[in-house]
Amino acid sequence: MCTLSIPVDIFTFSIAINCCCHSNRVDYAFSLLATTFKRGFVPDVVTYNTLIRGLLSQHKSAEARLFFANLIKFRQVQPNVVTFNTMIDGLCKTGHTDMAFWLFRYMEKSDCEPNTITYNTIINSLCKRGLVDDAFNLHSEMMEKCILPDVQTYSPIIQVLCNFNRGEEVSLLLKQMIDDMKISPDVHTFTILVDAYSKSGKLDDAKYIIQIMNERGVYPNIVTYSTLIHAYCSQGQMDGALAVLNTIKSKKIMPDCYTYTILIDAYCREQKLDIAMDLYRKMASEGLSPTVVTHNILLHGLCQLGKSMEALTFFYKIQGLGHKPDIVTYETLLGGLCKNHYVDKALSLFRTIECNGLIPESTTYNIIIRGCLRSKKYDAACKLVDKMVDCSFSSDAATTSVLRHLLLSKAQDPTLVALYQKCLH
Repeated sequence: MCTLSIPVDIFTFSIAINCCCHSNRVDYAFSLLATTFKRGFVPDVVTYNTLIRGLLSQHKSAEARLFFANLIKFRQVQPNVVTFNTMIDGLCKTGHTDMAFWLFRYMEKSDCEPNTITYNTIINSLCKRGLVDDAFNLHSEMMEKCILPDVQTYSPIIQVLCNFNRGEEVSLLLKQMIDDMKISPDVHTFTILVDAYSKSGKLDDAKYIIQIMNERGVYPNIVTYSTLIHAYCSQGQMDGALAVLNTIKSKKIMPDCYTYTILIDAYCREQKLDIAMDLYRKMASEGLSPTVVTHNILLHGLCQLGKSMEALTFFYKIQGLGHKPDIVTYETLLGGLCKNHYVDKALSLFRTIECNGLIPESTTYNIIIRGCLRSKKYDAACKLVDKMVDCSFSSDAATTSVLRHLLLSKAQDPTLVALYQKCLH
């Protein structure tokens, strides 16, 4: 357009800047900003808001703060409520709630009235930090200033109150929300309540909440139903959990990986590996990709039943399918192999950890060292202790206990004495 002398204006540049920010090329966006100045255009507050949002979306919060501060310092533009809300949201998401609160108060002094979104952002951040009383105070302030709350105002407060088992206050807040403010809870609010009742073992109350949801025309989603399945599994009521799964499917709601993982974990805990494996295969048939957590649960279940070699075979199979293990995967397998006296296999597996781009942790070393000690592979244990110490890790109580027990039965063994001294050091 520029080459062909087709006229462009500040709106053209603003669209292009917005496009660059959405494409994660905020550097191009700032190049375009420089061009607007060269052409004599004056960017408006919308353009600056776009750039701030672009910086924050690329996790450049420090640059966003500096850019925002310079806008105010050099009075390049008068920030509006969107500008402040964008910055406050970015600060909250990066854990700078105190700074966000300061900006919130500065906003009031600069004759830019905070709106519901501003309050909701701060309240949500305070609730995530467990500062429920501060969130309550801000909610009260909001009401006094006649800034109407919405369902996003109430949900995080209800969530944190449920986390702290402050049931009476939850009831009062729900009453205020529904009866006084005429705000209907959404699926997220109801799911919070289902989760709270489920965790406290009140399964009937959790089911009643779902009944209320259906009566109000707020239909439960997969998260709501997964929460209920987890409640059934926690109480060992697997038939009830499977009934909920069938209900989900009858309503044409697709179970997700999390739903199946809950069930797989429950069956593994009950040592019903065949059913757990059937569910795992069902996941694949429904086009769901199991997560590393799902695999770790199955590996742990196999190891707990003494089927550590089957676990190792399963591990190599999922690796071949492109699933990447994490350090918990290795620790689960190492523990199972050592427990079932396959220490050589465990040592061989331990050597492959770093080849897969992972770094053994203190727990990893202690598991394999205990396996070596129990299998009387003292030289291997000694080398591993040296390596562990080089990594600035130390032996844990379980490893020290195994060594102490061995020393009591073999007090004259110099290798064990040296090992014990290294561990103590």
